[in-house]
Amino acid sequence: MSGGEIMQEVWTIKQKFLFISGSFAIAVSIFLGFKYVFPLISPFVIAYIIALAIEKPVNKLSKLFRGKKHPASTIIVVLLAIVIFVALAALFYAVFKEVKNFFVNYQYNMVVVKQTAAKICFNLDGMFGLREGCCMDALEMCTRYIEKAFNENASSAVVNRVAEISLPAIVKIAVFIGGVFVSFISVIYLSDKLDVIRDWCNSTHFREEILAVTSSLKQLMSVYYRIELLITIINIVVLTVGFFIIGNSYAIVLGVVIGILDMLPVFGTGTVLIPWLLFDLACGNTFSAIVLLFVYAVTWLVREIMESKCVGDRVGISPLVMLIIIFVGILVYGVMGFILGPVSYCMAKALILYLKTVIGRGTLNDKKNFE
Repeated sequence: MSGGEIMQEVWTIKQKFLFISGSFAIAVSIFLGFKYVFPLISPFVIAYIIALAIEKPVNKLSKLFRGKKHPASTIIVVLLAIVIFVALAALFYAVFKEVKNFFVNYQYNMVVVKQTAAKICFNLDGMFGLREGCCMDALEMCTRYIEKAFNENASSAVVNRVAEISLPAIVKIAVFIGGVFVSFISVIYLSDKLDVIRDWCNSTHFREEILAVTSSLKQLMSVYYRIELLITIINIVVLTVGFFIIGNSYAIVLGVVIGILDMLPVFGTGTVLIPWLLFDLACGNTFSAIVLLFVYAVTWLVREIMESKCVGDRVGISPLVMLIIIFVGILVYGVMGFILGPVSYCMAKALILYLKTVIGRGTLNDKKNFE
C-alpha cells in the first residue's frame, strides 16, 4: 500500500464526529421505529413480503385473466389462507386433544407423579446411603410448605390477576385477527403495485440507501429465517417422533413447545431433554433415556450443522454475534426480538457502512446528495 493511499484512509476530526453521530442517529432511529412505529404498520409489511413471495405464481396465473393480477392474487391468497388455516386447525386440534386428555386424567397423572417421586426418593436413599424414607420426608416437607404458602389469599390474588389479564388478552387476539385479515386484503392490492414500488425505489433520491438496506434484508430473509424455520420444523418432527416412540401421551404438544424453545438463544432442546433423560435413568427407564439422548443428539446436530454451514457462511454473521443480537433483541423488543433483533442489526449495519463510504468519499455535504 502506498503512502498516498494510507493518507487517504486517515479521517479528520470532523469526519469522525460525523460518523459517530450519524451511526448513533441511525441506531436510535431504527430502535424507535421498530419499537413504536412497526407495530402499527406490521400488517402491511407482512403483506408486502407475502406479495413478493407469491409474485411469480400470480404473474403466471394472471395470463388466464388477460394480465389482470387482482383475480390471480385473490385466488392464490384464498388458497394460501385455506392451507394455513387447515394446517393450524389440525395442529390445534391435536394439541387440544392432548391437553384435554391431561385434564381428564388429572387424578391418575397426579398418582403417577407421586409414585414416580417416591421411587426416585427411595433410589436416592440407597445411592447416597441415607436413612430409608429420608428424601421422601424432605420432599413432603417442601410440598407442605408450598401448600401453606399458597393460601386462600394467594388463590384469590391469582384469580384476580387472571381476570385482569383476560380482557386485554381478548382485545389483543381480536386485533391480531383483524391484522391478519388486513394483511391478506393488502396482499391482493399490493400484487398489482409491486412494479410501481420498484420504479419508485429506483428513481428516489434515497435509492442507494434503500438498495443497501434491501440487499442486506433479502440475504437475511432468504437465508437466516428460511434456515431457522427449516431447522425448527425438522426438530419438531424429530422430537414428536421420539416422544411417540417412548409412548408419551403428549408427544405433539411437547414436540411443538420444545421445538419452539429451541429457537430461543441460550435455551435449546437440551434444556428439557437432558433433565428428562436423567430423570428416566433415576427411575430405571433405560430405553426412554436412550431414545431421548438420541433425539437430543439429532436435534443438536441439525441445528449446529445447518446454522454453521448455511447461516454463518452465507449471512456473514458468526453464531456468537447472532446469539448476542437475538438476546439483546428479546430484551429490547420482547418475544418479537427473535425476528426484529437481526432485522434491526442488518439495517443498522447496512446504513452505517453506507454512511462510512459516503464520509470516506467526502460527499456527505455535497449539495448533489440532497437535490
